[in-house]
Amino acid sequence: MARDAGAVAQDSRRHATEGLTPTRDDAAVGRQQASPSAAASVDAVLRLAEGLPDLERVRAVDDYDASELTKTEQRQKEQTEKVIGTALAAGDAAVWVIAQALERAAKGRWWRRSHDSLGAYIQATIGRSAVYGRQLRKNAPLALETAQRTGSVPKPSQVEITWKTERRHGRNAAVTLYEAVRDVTAELGGRLTADCLEAVHHSLPDRLPKDPEQQRTVIEQTARRALRAREDTAPLDEAPEPVRWKGLWPLRFVAPASCSPESTPAPMPITEANDSAPIGASGSEEREGDACEARGGLHDAEPVAACLTALHEALGVLNALDRAVTEDVFARAAAGPGAAAEYEKLRHAIIAKTTAIRSKALKAPPG
Repeated sequence: MARDAGAVAQDSRRHATEGLTPTRDDAAVGRQQASPSAAASVDAVLRLAEGLPDLERVRAVDDYDASELTKTEQRQKEQTEKVIGTALAAGDAAVWVIAQALERAAKGRWWRRSHDSLGAYIQATIGRSAVYGRQLRKNAPLALETAQRTGSVPKPSQVEITWKTERRHGRNAAVTLYEAVRDVTAELGGRLTADCLEAVHHSLPDRLPKDPEQQRTVIEQTARRALRAREDTAPLDEAPEPVRWKGLWPLRFVAPASCSPESTPAPMPITEANDSAPIGASGSEEREGDACEARGGLHDAEPVAACLTALHEALGVLNALDRAVTEDVFARAAAGPGAAAEYEKLRHAIIAKTTAIRSKALKAPPG
């Protein structure tokens, strides 16, 4: 399973997926290939920064400068984003390596002399809850096959969605769903998120064809329809410029990474009784109770305070919008000549978005 960590910087996708699934006896691998030290692995990731453009050569730009990027800036931007992608891919791959390690610790009960439970061992070893550890173990087989077949490593939040597809339609459909949504979002100029996967998952027909090729065709067609429908409201979700209402400052709200919209779905009640249950066993399907805890990957270390700050800022934005978007605003927009179709589309989009926010708040655990 171990690989030369220095190869990360050469090919992120290959490095992220290569070697995740053991193909030989662990003991034989251990005899033939020594594992790299933790320091060497960390150093390999840190060396990715060597691929970034020289900070001294990056031109400082005024906050209000909205000019086109120069050729040099565009080149620096692409160079930086390539390094970011490589680092993210390495981090995502590391999550599933940890999942495999936890599965072995659970099977061998290696914690039995040092900790009271597997949950306590997981907390001490990776700094995350027992439920999060169970989620990783449960989803690891699907994540690893997805990485092997598609060449990209899915995030834990994304596998939480494709796992639903696997339960409903089988492993092949789950992997195909991930690949189809990844490709279609790229074609549309977007990026793969758990929200996109969930939208397509819920749009799938109750039954899919048995034939793999026919199944792929149906899933791809469904993905295109569902994602294009979402794209119709994209300008409302991702305005290129901050919204500004008369008499108010521009509204800028960016949630911290640990509370991003692409994170895991809403939490469910949890039970700590089956800490050592194998992947797929009863009790291993519960989600983590702490919403911020469940969001992002293992490398996400945003404090709880960041999530509270995000909620405070969100409330401020909602209060400002509530004051600005009055009944009179709707009435005047509706009365505008020749704008009935656009008005109705906006009205429905606002209803859908506010309903979604209300639904998240209602499903959130009480304090």
